[in-house]
Amino acid sequence: MSQTSKLLSTVKRILKSKGLTYEDISKEIGMSESSIKRLFSEHTFSLKRFEQICDLLEISFYELSKISLDIESTHSVMSYEQELILSEKPRLMIFFYLLLNGRAPDSIVRDYKISKQELVKYLLELDKLKLIELHPENKIRLLIQKSMTWLKNGPIAKKYDKWLKREFLKAEFDQADEQWQLEYGKLSDGSQQMILKKIDRLFREYYELTEMDKTLPLEKTHNTGLMIAFRPWVFSLIESYKR
Repeated sequence: MSQTSKLLSTVKRILKSKGLTYEDISKEIGMSESSIKRLFSEHTFSLKRFEQICDLLEISFYELSKISLDIESTHSVMSYEQELILSEKPRLMIFFYLLLNGRAPDSIVRDYKISKQELVKYLLELDKLKLIELHPENKIRLLIQKSMTWLKNGPIAKKYDKWLKREFLKAEFDQADEQWQLEYGKLSDGSQQMILKKIDRLFREYYELTEMDKTLPLEKTHNTGLMIAFRPWVFSLIESYKR
């Protein structure tokens, strides 16, 4: 995929997340909607047009490029050895988690109980583990996607999986920004596969939104969690009445 194609793919994701259309772009840059559609289909955007679209999206061209690079060039899974070291060093794991969620190293020192000495130590460790690429002045590039999945039965899952599930579900889910819902029904094998694909797509969209929102000031974002579970299942109370 060409660099232009990658940038346009990222633009489309951000447009969708913000509820914007080709019509909105046409009004912003003074072109007809049909011309905008042709530019997208033919990948013939000039740098000036990209900058105008970035103004509409309220991000810089640099930020657009960074989001595109992060989505396309990072890995989605850690090795067993990487997970093992993080599972044995909780403070290092928390530090890496904060980096994954868009926190700058200096802001972590400011807001969390991590000293400047630990900051340097942790950055060097993560660089050695090839989880980040460390640059001068503590600038970093993540080498792992935020949307990564833990290794099944790997060191992180074994140590934290039950803890995370228990803590996440320890809520009433009765607030305006919370939702809990359980549906029960019979599905064919094909329909089950469709549900699994839709769940996978939702997680990808969630990840893309978190990447886009990294460009916003911290005070305009909130820590959130998304947990979805699906499996063949019958409520034990119902099962107990079967002959």
